[in-house]
Amino acid sequence: MRQNRRAVTATGAAAVIVVGGAWFVASAKARKEGFAARALRDAQAAVAAGNVPLATNDLSRLVASYRGTPAAEEGVILLGQLRLMRGEPDSAIGELTSFTQSGPRPRFQAAAYNLLGAALEQRGRLAEAGEAYQKAAAAWPYDYLRAQALVDAGRAFRAGGDTARAAAAYQQVLRDYRESPSALEARLRLGEIRRGEAPTS
Repeated sequence: MRQNRRAVTATGAAAVIVVGGAWFVASAKARKEGFAARALRDAQAAVAAGNVPLATNDLSRLVASYRGTPAAEEGVILLGQLRLMRGEPDSAIGELTSFTQSGPRPRFQAAAYNLLGAALEQRGRLAEAGEAYQKAAAAWPYDYLRAQALVDAGRAFRAGGDTARAAAAYQQVLRDYRESPSALEARLRLGEIRRGEAPTS
């Protein structure tokens, strides 16, 4: 009987430790996400007030301190937008490349690739920009965004002199997303390529 009581007591104590540990981990995660969400709101308020340098600093700290939280991942996207607005494509490229390689949540992945494409395009790395836009197209959950990303990819490839890949991107829009608003532009640009015309803005 005493041995059974000791076994039951030990089992109960172990269960309490496991439950307590799980509660502590969940509680710590909730606190971390709460702090991150507040930090994101502060940065968004700074953007709304026009204080872009403060917002950039706040977002950099958010991303570093609360990595892995939804607010930090959203912060990466906002920070990338501010980097491009401030003419800092190299910083955006480094941060967004690292972010896309970290396995972010799907809803942030497509936006990150889209911004990465824009940053690479600013730096004249046009083939890489086209590839980033294509990855954005594959990740977006909505057809109209996929089509727009493919048009962006076609523009980047064409500006870099790769008319074959540009034409393929436009053809994909016309084949898979012909009802999207981007289909008209894809048809126009594809016609220009076939006529051998120079790219237009």
